[in-house]
Amino acid sequence: MFTTSFWPAAAAYQVSMMDLDAPDHLNPKALQTIHYCLRLTEAINQLEAACESRLLDALREEMSIQCFRLAPMFDCPDTRRGLFLRAEILADDSCGKTVLPQIAGLNEQQLVLGIGSTSTWVGKSKQSFYSSWFGEPAPVLQEISDVMDSLFPESLLYLQKEIAADLLAMPGCAYKIINLFGIAGEANTYPKHFAYFFPEDEGLKYSPVKRTVVFANTYLQLFELFSRTEAVKMGWAEDMLPDSHVCQRYLIAWFRGHDLGHSLVRNENVFPKLSKIDRWGSMMVQEALADQFGLLMCLTPQVAEGLQLDRTVLARIYFLEMLRYLRRGPSTYPDAGAAWIQFNYLREHGCIELKAATIDFHPELFFTQMAGLTRLMSEELLGGDTERALAFMQQHCPHTNPEDVEVLMARLGTTNDMIEYNQLIKRVPL
Repeated sequence: MFTTSFWPAAAAYQVSMMDLDAPDHLNPKALQTIHYCLRLTEAINQLEAACESRLLDALREEMSIQCFRLAPMFDCPDTRRGLFLRAEILADDSCGKTVLPQIAGLNEQQLVLGIGSTSTWVGKSKQSFYSSWFGEPAPVLQEISDVMDSLFPESLLYLQKEIAADLLAMPGCAYKIINLFGIAGEANTYPKHFAYFFPEDEGLKYSPVKRTVVFANTYLQLFELFSRTEAVKMGWAEDMLPDSHVCQRYLIAWFRGHDLGHSLVRNENVFPKLSKIDRWGSMMVQEALADQFGLLMCLTPQVAEGLQLDRTVLARIYFLEMLRYLRRGPSTYPDAGAAWIQFNYLREHGCIELKAATIDFHPELFFTQMAGLTRLMSEELLGGDTERALAFMQQHCPHTNPEDVEVLMARLGTTNDMIEYNQLIKRVPL
């Protein structure tokens, strides 16, 4: 049982505030109902840690009733259907195998939500905890993701030419981009997620339909608060990075590429075998490969032209995000471990130079070296040879090189930067 809302354990945390505005065009009764659902979530989340009880059952039933009441307040058919389906599964969780894939297949235009037992950070717990979140679709940002999807065949051809001729794309997942405006329960503890993977995060790992839901406003805030400030600390001129809304285009394009990158394989997929031997290492290298495939997809000529992605700006944004992830702790988060693999490779090949007071980054070397790393990892990890894959993980993953981790992180410093949401919907009277 957790003794604090913060994870991982640390002597101190740096918490920055982020306003979540309540949508001003939603039905006032809908806003009131959503506020009530957030309060219900907080109560359920706290009570579940104690014991099962009739009160807890009554609160769960009440949540289902509120979803039924909320559905008719929206005009969008998929939004209404999502609420009715959510109410159904909250009333009877045994229907999850049939209902959750249906929710993942929706294309809501007014409201996207998640309510129920949801997984948390991999290193924190294997259990699920009660959460809820509510957001509005972000159509302009969704178009960026849709461009990545529509040009995925061209991106795959580009990767087959540049990385490995036998790369194949397995069935992937849909993508839904929203702006978060309400959140409660485990999902509102620290640190905050900016994406969830459904229905896997609700306990249904093998689903015929999957989708990632991205909290675009949270993602951008993480970049602005913690990545852009690193650029200032390193002495970058202000004009070396574009404005916030332009950076968001790069972030969404890369992150959608990352998700698509998870679907790429060669020959036999050895990751199920690797996971049984070294699950943590397997997660790290899968995240690293997805990162790199997503990055290189952004270089596909049709993508770069269609989304107006400048190579140097893309390199700088990616480097800052890699540094932000790495400083969270390469032994604590799989995606931070992925950043460790990439950072060390770039450092060994001269793209990154650690100096006494700063870090020098050479974007002109970046893409050649990232392509080289991706070719190496594709050969070692995707070639179907489990022993070669394990040898790569042993040599390059942080959890198998703890002394090297200690040295590098002493130089870079580990951060515990967190966001706290100021949820303006909680001002709506109940």
